[in-house]
Amino acid sequence: MRLKELLQLPVYRDVRVRAGELGLERQVKSVNMMDAPDIIHYLKPDELLLTTAYAMREQPDQLLLLIRQMAEAGCAGLGLKTKRFLQEIPKEALKLADALHFPLIELSLDPPLGELLQESLRYMMEKNNEELRYALKMHRDFSTIIMQGKGNESILRMLAELMEGAVLLADGQLRILAQAGAVTDSLTGRMLIALPEAAGSLEKTAARSTSFSLLPADGGAEQAEVLVYAIELPYQPAFLMVVNGKNNHSPYPGLAVEQATNVIGFELMKQQALKERSRRYKNEFFEDLIEGRFSSAAEIATVGKRYGITEGFSYWSIAGKMDESPDRSLGGLLYSSREALYDILKRMLNRHGLPCVLFTNKELFVILLKWEWQRPFTEKQLTDCLRDIQEELYSGNAVSFSFGIGNPVEQLTHIPTAFNEALEALQDGYQSLQTRFIHTYRTREAEELLKMIPEGALTDFYLESFRAVLEEEPHERDELMATARVFLDTQGQIGETAKRLFVHRNTVSYRLNKYEQLTRRSLRDSNDSLRFRIAFLIGELLQEGHAPGAGKHKQ
Repeated sequence: MRLKELLQLPVYRDVRVRAGELGLERQVKSVNMMDAPDIIHYLKPDELLLTTAYAMREQPDQLLLLIRQMAEAGCAGLGLKTKRFLQEIPKEALKLADALHFPLIELSLDPPLGELLQESLRYMMEKNNEELRYALKMHRDFSTIIMQGKGNESILRMLAELMEGAVLLADGQLRILAQAGAVTDSLTGRMLIALPEAAGSLEKTAARSTSFSLLPADGGAEQAEVLVYAIELPYQPAFLMVVNGKNNHSPYPGLAVEQATNVIGFELMKQQALKERSRRYKNEFFEDLIEGRFSSAAEIATVGKRYGITEGFSYWSIAGKMDESPDRSLGGLLYSSREALYDILKRMLNRHGLPCVLFTNKELFVILLKWEWQRPFTEKQLTDCLRDIQEELYSGNAVSFSFGIGNPVEQLTHIPTAFNEALEALQDGYQSLQTRFIHTYRTREAEELLKMIPEGALTDFYLESFRAVLEEEPHERDELMATARVFLDTQGQIGETAKRLFVHRNTVSYRLNKYEQLTRRSLRDSNDSLRFRIAFLIGELLQEGHAPGAGKHKQ
């Protein structure tokens, strides 16, 4: 309770607040009575001290020291009984207390300090019991709402009435899960922009609540005082925001919010547990599917019907993964879990209107895209959608993400093959030092064609393409080959090549010029660049042991 409220008790009717009146809003959690010289060592924050000042009767400077020490310790105030050992409070003490906004209270001779202490503690205990009963009632009422199946929205409506303001529930991904009370879309957007900073403050201070103010935007009248309460959850926090709630210094609204956050937290954890169990069953089914553990298409369709896997459609298989490059960074507190990334991807896929199923397989995010032959979905449409998702993940959430695409299949039993193709395409991209790429399985189709060519001819083509470069010193040779390979993979972008190789643009330009001088071909010429692409692919076959001299020609 506030010190101002405690001094309203009848037992304090004859007291006078002599200094530090601006500190009467201080909280009082306990009352102490003591006259020991080293009294400061026994005091706690938010404590009101009652004393006769016997230990300081002949040392006024000790009173000044005590006032300063109590203010620094966060004590609630000091009550001095005068006309006994201390005839009057020194002016220096009054001046210091005013400067520190520390309440200095003059107590009359009657009643005794013991009675003041007893009445204060009795009232505080009654008040605490009353607040505890209120908190238990709020918890019971909120729990009843959940048990009746009404959900968090009903809790927020009840809380909005108690707080006389609007209440919003947001998750760690800045999504509004529920809302009660009138808040414009503009004001909601501004609150969500300010929420990450408030969340960071809560995490840094380990506090349960914080607040921020929103001033009118663009000269408008729309403004808000926002209280933010953290709801601790195992996976990521959620946040309860009270907008323009009443502020009458009563503890009851805060108690109501605290109990609401507890109940809402349990409900969110229950919902998450149900979601995780459902997702686990889903992932187990798709793991069996991509591992080829089903014996027939009919069996796949029977079990997969609940996930939209049916016969009579074609399926694209897409394997996606967060890039593990040195510059990869998730978007801090609000985007730090795979669970969050799964939800973000799912929302993006839905927004693009893709008829697909998303599931996880170890570190992979796998998409099965379903479409009808009568309504063809071209590869360009697919890659355009995936490119949009990539850019949004990177620009909005600081997540670098890549995709591998398998060939479309018509038979459900061929889905494992399509998944392995997508996985192989993804691995090919990483082997060429790329990030944020989209690779299809066509590269492997070309590889199969090359395997049909006599091995001697492949070796001759490889050596003819790179002979002058291969004669350079090993370190120089490897740098030139890697730079040319990445330059081709990035469609001739010097800036992106420099970024992936972690070198300066000028270094890339120097290496490319030297490479072209040695090979006497241009990386920007369509015919020459095609030759180099084929030669690099042949080099991979040579290293894998599919042609004579394998392992002799490093790239």
